[in-house]
Amino acid sequence: MDTRKVPVFCYWNGCIKDGPDGPYYEGSSPRVIRVESKIKLSTLLDGLHRLTGFVRGKFHIDLIGRYPSIVQQPMVKYMRLPIVDDCSLETMLEVPSYNSSVNNVEFYLEIKPVVSDRSLLANHATRKRSRQEDANVDAHGNVSMRNTTQRSPPEDKNDGRVKDEKIMDDGNNEAVEKDSKMKKLSLTIDLCVSVPKQMILSSTWLDERELHVGMVFGDKDELVKAVKLYSDRRQRKYRADECLSTFQCSRGCIWVLKVAETKSNGFKITEYSGPHTCQPADVGSDFLAGEIQGLIKAQPSLSIADLFAWVKGDFGYTVSHSIMSDAKKKATVAILGDLDKSFSVLPKLMAALCSSNKMVLDWQYDSFPDPKDASFRSVFWAFQQSIEGFSHCRPLIIVDTVDLSGNHPAKLLVAAGRDAESRIFPLAFAIITQESLSADNWRWFFACIREKVTQRNGLCLITSLNPDIVAVVKEPECQWAQHRFCLRHLCYKFYDVFSNNLMTEFVFKAGTTTYEPLCDYYLAKIEGMNPDARKWLDEIPLHQWALAHDDGGLRYGIRTTNIIYRTYDFINKALDLPITTCILLIFDHLAELFKFRRGHPGESLNGKDLYAEQVMTHFEAYKVASTTHNVLPLDFTREKFEVTHQDGKLSFVVHRSDRLCTCGNWQLHKIPCSHVIAVCRRLNIDHMQYVDDFYRTENFLAVYATDFNPLPGVADWPEASQVPRLFPPGSSPISAEPRRKVTGEKRRSKTGKKKKERSEVLKTEPEPNREDVSVC
Repeated sequence: MDTRKVPVFCYWNGCIKDGPDGPYYEGSSPRVIRVESKIKLSTLLDGLHRLTGFVRGKFHIDLIGRYPSIVQQPMVKYMRLPIVDDCSLETMLEVPSYNSSVNNVEFYLEIKPVVSDRSLLANHATRKRSRQEDANVDAHGNVSMRNTTQRSPPEDKNDGRVKDEKIMDDGNNEAVEKDSKMKKLSLTIDLCVSVPKQMILSSTWLDERELHVGMVFGDKDELVKAVKLYSDRRQRKYRADECLSTFQCSRGCIWVLKVAETKSNGFKITEYSGPHTCQPADVGSDFLAGEIQGLIKAQPSLSIADLFAWVKGDFGYTVSHSIMSDAKKKATVAILGDLDKSFSVLPKLMAALCSSNKMVLDWQYDSFPDPKDASFRSVFWAFQQSIEGFSHCRPLIIVDTVDLSGNHPAKLLVAAGRDAESRIFPLAFAIITQESLSADNWRWFFACIREKVTQRNGLCLITSLNPDIVAVVKEPECQWAQHRFCLRHLCYKFYDVFSNNLMTEFVFKAGTTTYEPLCDYYLAKIEGMNPDARKWLDEIPLHQWALAHDDGGLRYGIRTTNIIYRTYDFINKALDLPITTCILLIFDHLAELFKFRRGHPGESLNGKDLYAEQVMTHFEAYKVASTTHNVLPLDFTREKFEVTHQDGKLSFVVHRSDRLCTCGNWQLHKIPCSHVIAVCRRLNIDHMQYVDDFYRTENFLAVYATDFNPLPGVADWPEASQVPRLFPPGSSPISAEPRRKVTGEKRRSKTGKKKKERSEVLKTEPEPNREDVSVC
């Protein structure tokens, strides 16, 4: 018999809606269970009653499955499949076996109340039984729901169950027979329990969203625990009278709960007004981390927006983005391990990313005498979604690093492109231990990009002036790209050598202007102030850092790389994050980025325009400026024109066939400047024909066309058989001595003063999110 266990996502307390791909559930987050593939419907329903807290006999559960009716990669269409018998249930549970694109099963629970005079008695019996079942909760949150048969001897240690059966026998013999039949079947469900361990209780109200009239508790202690758990999870405060018969909100909202003692010495809710209408107390990230830990373990790809919706739906309040973000980081750390333990989990995480999103991967590690163990050195990865999207970006790669702090300081290496809107497009990543970052690592990083990510011709590579990078890109193996320098890094290095704010400002202006005479003017100013400074600059070829001398406009007017640091600084700011958490946060960032830019094209692009919004915006300014230009033909071929500004002080030459204007903007940004537009107006031709194809709307949309797939639950991550067991850098299986902790603040304190001084030079011209194209 097949004993496979199938992951099942159960939704309730929301509603089923129909979308373009079929039905979906709105209004709640799922609870994940794992059930045997040959389970009977009655057994599954029995477990679902326990999972949801809706007592059998008092509530009826109908199951609707989300069944894939059309599977044609990459498209999957779904339909509703009511689960009415064992056959339809088996059909749903077999879906992952026959469809590789479907990793789990989704059930939508429709819960309806059943009017019954004996429902209270059945609820009481179920609550008593669940007290025994909670003894099976293990440290991983797995609950084993196994019932004994009805005819247990009175002297058995499990006397609580005998007592339950006696209560049910006194009130309803038919219920006893029905329950006895169900007890002959067993069901094991792995629950992701998000309740703090010290608050694990033994009642059916544990998972209910609201308290309600008729709910019964075994004694006052259980009653108090229930009210406390309910209030803690919703971050509300309450007060109770001396007899513990009335509970009220401390802030005076409508929330009131009254209880009365039953004949069986239990306590029943007789009056209830809720939920709370007041604002919750301050909700901290530590508290939320404990609440969402189970959710993230089951669905590691849950976004901050998903977590907001879950907290709002379950607890009725909202928190700030920063608190939720911190809570997610803390929950992820709790699941994937701390700074040291995370290295052993890292191979499984990367294997899960590879299997779910076709990620390319490359490792570097130092092997121990036992080949099964190794010390981590570096890891490279790139997602297939980025690899496919990059072919629609400009032929340009920018590279920069981000510091990762902790017991084992490391560097995050990021390679990125620019889309049609000049927004950063994440392409490839690597994490390298700080001690091992050298020319060899840069050579490995660039080789991974070339071999695994892109083989495009005519690429431009923009980096810092790091001497290791400079040495590597000069090697024959790295001649697949034309090398350019980040202007801001150049200015920082210049200031470190000469410590002169004004000269550094002239360097920046010489690098940013697109007009060659103006660039030469600033260089002459620097030479007049300090000849050695000019000699220092002359050692660096002008075409590598000055836009006006960028032959062919290979860098598309992109001046700097520090936008990478600003984009991924959220990792740097969160000090002491384990390596697994950093990688998972990067995955979340990319998934949300693709979803947002693909789902909001109207904000980025005008759907009616053929080209990106930034192109159309510049054209509006260029058109206005072009009306004041005077155009004079310089030959009979109508290819060469002189364009003079209205004041007569500036004139430029436009070569149509060479796509060149002496102002520099056309060839650098691949967008016609105002002088070209003036010539096109004179010739009565469309200037849009001279816009580079990489600015087209269809290319922008194609960049983000591929979806990121959600990660499977942590329990379903595959083993990474090709990678040894990893230990922290420099440690061994016998002794993994913790290194001296160097925090980001300490590292920054050494260079902070100098950076602050040199940043004053450039603060008047901050790096924009989008590269500016100057208007002539």
